[in-house]
Amino acid sequence: MNHTFQSNNQTIITLQSFGSLVILDRHFNVVGVTESVVNDHDAKENLLGTHFFDSFSNTFGEALSKIKNAVTDLLENRQSRHILPIKMRKERVYVKLRRHDEYFYIEWEQQHKKYIAAKKINELNFLLDTIQPNNWDRVCSAINKLLNYDRVFVLQVQETGYSSVIAEHTADGQAHFKGMEFSKDFMPEEVLSYYRSYSYRYAPNINIDGQEFYYTDEGIDPVSSLLSPLPELHRLFLKKINVQSALFFRICIDDDFWGLVVAQNDEERVVDLQQRKLCTFAIQAATSKYESHVKQNLLERTELLKLAEEELKRSLSENKMVNCALIQHMDILTQLVNADGLAIFNQGDVFNYGHSPQKAQFYEIIQFLQKHTDKALFKDYNFRLNHQDNFNDKLDFAGLMYLKVGLENDYYLVWFRKENRNQVMQMELKNEPHENKQLKIWEDMRYDVAKPWNDAEINFVLRLNQIIKESIFAKLKERQLLNEELLILNNELEMFTHTLSHDLKNPLSILKMGIQFLQQHSDNIDFTKINTWYQNFSRSVTNIEDIINNMVQLSQHRSSVLDKEPLPMAYTIQRIFQENSILYNVNNCQPTFGTLLPIWGEKSAAYQIFSNLIVNAIKYSAQADRPLVTIDSSDEDDYTHYQIKDNGIGIPSDHLPHIYEMFTRADNVGSIPGTGIGLSLVKRIMERLGGSIEIESEVGIGTVVHLYFPIVKPFPEQMLLD
Repeated sequence: MNHTFQSNNQTIITLQSFGSLVILDRHFNVVGVTESVVNDHDAKENLLGTHFFDSFSNTFGEALSKIKNAVTDLLENRQSRHILPIKMRKERVYVKLRRHDEYFYIEWEQQHKKYIAAKKINELNFLLDTIQPNNWDRVCSAINKLLNYDRVFVLQVQETGYSSVIAEHTADGQAHFKGMEFSKDFMPEEVLSYYRSYSYRYAPNINIDGQEFYYTDEGIDPVSSLLSPLPELHRLFLKKINVQSALFFRICIDDDFWGLVVAQNDEERVVDLQQRKLCTFAIQAATSKYESHVKQNLLERTELLKLAEEELKRSLSENKMVNCALIQHMDILTQLVNADGLAIFNQGDVFNYGHSPQKAQFYEIIQFLQKHTDKALFKDYNFRLNHQDNFNDKLDFAGLMYLKVGLENDYYLVWFRKENRNQVMQMELKNEPHENKQLKIWEDMRYDVAKPWNDAEINFVLRLNQIIKESIFAKLKERQLLNEELLILNNELEMFTHTLSHDLKNPLSILKMGIQFLQQHSDNIDFTKINTWYQNFSRSVTNIEDIINNMVQLSQHRSSVLDKEPLPMAYTIQRIFQENSILYNVNNCQPTFGTLLPIWGEKSAAYQIFSNLIVNAIKYSAQADRPLVTIDSSDEDDYTHYQIKDNGIGIPSDHLPHIYEMFTRADNVGSIPGTGIGLSLVKRIMERLGGSIEIESEVGIGTVVHLYFPIVKPFPEQMLLD
């Protein structure tokens, strides 16, 4: 290196050698200069610190005034850059002027082509016009029409840090990189910053040694120069795969770095600035098309989400329980987060849609989630990779996201994604003793990983959570109003009770007095008095009838048919049996559960029905040698028919007509506890549901209870899978 100046506060780094660079401060003093400038400069004085327009008059000659005007324009009009094609010592060069922070970057390189043929430009325009918004393969083909490189491909940088080659055009027609995935190590943050800072990066020959760059001001950012060398990781990677020339064009979507169009050639190939600029414009045009396509898709998705939200809100308002509405829309809920499957866990009941685990394994997953996280929203696209050891059987999905509904750990919506198996290129930069840095490259198959959940999908789940909360709040308000109404009804009932006890006293007293009078004076009473008493009796009875009829009419007016919704019964019935066999200490009672179909009913009413009947079956069969309780169901015409059968003491035939009467019990119950209210209550609830109850029984053999629940409309498909 031939130069005569030295500077005490001088910093030296290495830049590429295909051009020259001078950096000026706001007063046009030289604060940075490349080795090529020093070697070509006629004067040997120290260039750093000198005034540019004094020191470089010989270098640029008559063109210096053009450069001065361009720099002044940058200063006064706050523009960011200029390009000037000039002659410099009989050689055509491009002078690029750029303002960055408070510095002026003046960079020049040789012009290799005077112009680009119109035919080439027309071909490019035709290709760009015919490119579909999402066809990056055609973009690669169009770019290679200008470059004639060995290969051009599109590298998309994912949210996870991995990079995927999604499109490629090659000179030999063979796929070199398409479909390949690079590990996170390939695009670390410092490498991303390098490519973000310039519209393109150019390395005409990575094997040529660079030139030194001298600067005195620490505020200078040499990375802002096109001469800034490729990151060491990428330079070593290109050398490893025998590439000499490379171009990297950045792709930004919504001002965010999205990826790169990468061109590679195995031999040195110089690309003129005009060609590079034309490629940049072409890629920007294709990016603009793609961005419009993405925005259109986003609008369509937003519209779809709006419709889905409206449908969910309508369904949530129509259904008494949130769960029923969600089950009916499992297909939409799966589609809108681009999942492969969905499972809903609600107080032990499980409903599946699409690709989701078997019930036994799903219970394991829920227990694991309950134990290991209390987040309302949890997502992990590496769930199998991270947690497989916690499960007995292999998980048949790779990614998982859940939403916990409410504050209790008993209601979850869990989405699943299948494994997205890929070949991943791994790399490691090693510092070998007494040697330069070495890059180790190898390929791995990436297992147990799914496509990550993106922001749009997560936002939908958060919005869904809000809709569910609003619905639950609305239903709580409804329930509060119902409770208030119930309180009023209870107050009225108390009043009715007092009314009955008070208003019936008089007619009953009259009846009592009249009967006593007739008994005492039956021998000597005349016909007129007897007739008077009979009239009093008649009026009293009429009064009693009127009071009772009025009370019944009022009661009928106040009562209403219970609201019905589809209810899964399998888990509820098994839980009732389990709890009551413990409560009544009947450990040897063996249950047999057949098909346990859903019913149309009201949750608390259904619980009362089955609780009363299962308790009876357990209590009255407890004395058998081997107590047996069998519960089964089937579809019969427009009804769901349930049978609850036991091998208990049975009901005497003479008592069967009275089984639904309040406070009556059969003679053979002995010391078995009970009040005689249960069957009467069950019958009344069944009638309010529009159903019916029938009982068959034989002493010493057992009892069969038949329940008939009307089917209002078809059940959600997922309930029938239970």
